[in-house]
Amino acid sequence: MTLLRKIARVITTSCCLCLVLAATIAYANPSYADSREWSDATGKVKIKGTLLAVDETEVVLKLDKREKGRELLAVSIADLSDADKEYLKSQEVEADLKLGGEQHVWELKNGLKVFGKAVRFVKKDVIMQRRRGKLYVNDRPIDNLPEVYQKMVPYVVGYFEKKTFEGKRQFEDWVVAQKTKINTYPCEALMIEFPNGDEYGVPLFFFTDSVLDRLKPAYEQWQLDMKATMSAEEQSERQRQHDLYVQSHAAAYQQHQQEMMQIAKLQLLMNSVSAGATDLWEVYMYPGPGVFGYPVSVVVPGRNSDQASQLAMQKNPGYVVGPIRKVAGF
Repeated sequence: MTLLRKIARVITTSCCLCLVLAATIAYANPSYADSREWSDATGKVKIKGTLLAVDETEVVLKLDKREKGRELLAVSIADLSDADKEYLKSQEVEADLKLGGEQHVWELKNGLKVFGKAVRFVKKDVIMQRRRGKLYVNDRPIDNLPEVYQKMVPYVVGYFEKKTFEGKRQFEDWVVAQKTKINTYPCEALMIEFPNGDEYGVPLFFFTDSVLDRLKPAYEQWQLDMKATMSAEEQSERQRQHDLYVQSHAAAYQQHQQEMMQIAKLQLLMNSVSAGATDLWEVYMYPGPGVFGYPVSVVVPGRNSDQASQLAMQKNPGYVVGPIRKVAGF
């Protein structure tokens, strides 16, 4: 193969991979419901978006196309069509929202990752005192807190006291030096429900900038409402809205993170194919005996068609391989 032909092959491969990349990204988010068309009771107003959260009053959608700069839209369930209301009652919706909520991973500035579901913003004092030789945090022995929360405590102290603790021993020395003094640190926090069902407030200054940017709209609205004078009934309604909106922005952030991870993986695959380390194959597959489903087309890497077929079957158990063709590679 001449040099010019090799260059042309590389360009063609890159173009094919870009098309495959774009097609795959569109279906790279299995943890959330697919985008669908929603309409009002009259059928005249229609929008396309993905369901992120729902409660007894409203749904929150992530719009396929931004409207007036907004990515998320809250819609009253009472205003939706009968078909949409029936869809919201389906087990499919419950399963998608449950799966999405359980997979939230929160990145903190210190490198820790917190697993849990966002609940609401709160303003909460973190109160620390040493009693009978043990550190208590909000009247609980620090050893009784979840491990990840135990690791947060020195950072809370460091943030407010303008200190840096080089290890556990330095923090313990500081605690001993406080004797029985009560230290109170006012924190704005995001309440997170941990996998064991406990809820803890994680101070906002712990989160990375990318997390805070995603939560910013809900946070700013929460701050405004904190300053407003409302009746008890109005406060209850606003709290319900805030809970729903926080969970929606959290879901949007997690969805974005999954998409970025999928893009990164596909880009690595694209580099491998372009370098000649592997090829890319399109495999047509059909449901096997006793398997309910539709024929599918999947794109997988492999040095040859046999490898591609095996990988395709691993990813689609119960399906059998049909026609296969190379879409990129040397």
